Amino acid sequence: MPGNAAYSLINQHFHMYQDNVMVPMGEWAKTRLKHLGPHDVIRFNSQVKSGFGKNISNWVGRTMAYPSNVLHLATETSNKNHSAAFPKALPEWFINLFTREYDWILDPFLGSGTTCESAYSLRRNSVGIEIVPEYAQSVKDKFPNVEYRIMERRKKYAKRNQR
Repeated sequence: MPGNAAYSLINQHFHMYQDNVMVPMGEWAKTRLKHLGPHDVIRFNSQVKSGFGKNISNWVGRTMAYPSNVLHLATETSNKNHSAAFPKALPEWFINLFTREYDWILDPFLGSGTTCESAYSLRRNSVGIEIVPEYAQSVKDKFPNVEYRIMERRKKYAKRNQR
């Protein structure tokens, strides 16, 4: 039922703001687009027969383009105290793609707070959820001026009745 899930998202006003993640065309465009060959002005299938092709003449006059389906991000991160650290550029890219300023971001696995930090720098509201007390405390220490609305101590919940 993936088709139904996609339809449901569209009906719930799901948006992608692709213009927010466009990248500069680069220097290659200045020379490559000057001399178009016969295969550049038609939809030319790729030589590896992948079924994907392009009409390069559509790029003439553009200064920006949509990125490829592979993100090229630096792998370095400033966080060394978490096992699943990632660079700020990763959540920033998705936050820009799927939200506008003042929208809300939910990070159900807060960890070191990178996603919420990125949301803040992009003028988005965010909520982070973390069950590991050490990680939650490190985020509090890292961002002392942030408002913490819902913070509860770990509770013991009743076990299910065994029969």
